[in-house]
Amino acid sequence: MNYKVLFRIERLKLIDKLKAKIVNFRRYCKEMGDTCEIEIVCAGNVVTHFLEEDEFFKDESLQVKLCKNALNGLKPDYEQKNIQIVSAGIGEIIKRKSEGWIEYTID
Repeated sequence: MNYKVLFRIERLKLIDKLKAKIVNFRRYCKEMGDTCEIEIVCAGNVVTHFLEEDEFFKDESLQVKLCKNALNGLKPDYEQKNIQIVSAGIGEIIKRKSEGWIEYTID
């Protein structure tokens, strides 16, 4: 089975929890013989984490969407194909859910 999972995160203090959940889910998929597509939608103060590079998120199989509203005019000081700014995080979430993606909120 191929899972399409949308991780939603809004609080910066939960970034390590997000990373752990992604690692655990990928391990689960490997053990079960499944595959997965992962998109991360970031809103709230967690977007500030992406103003600087993070080795974990250089993995281009992780698609990261940063809410433009939450960035409030700030922009990452680097370019990375898999990290994009979207006009509204909530719009991206609703769009993906309408396409059948499974939402998992980090809280």
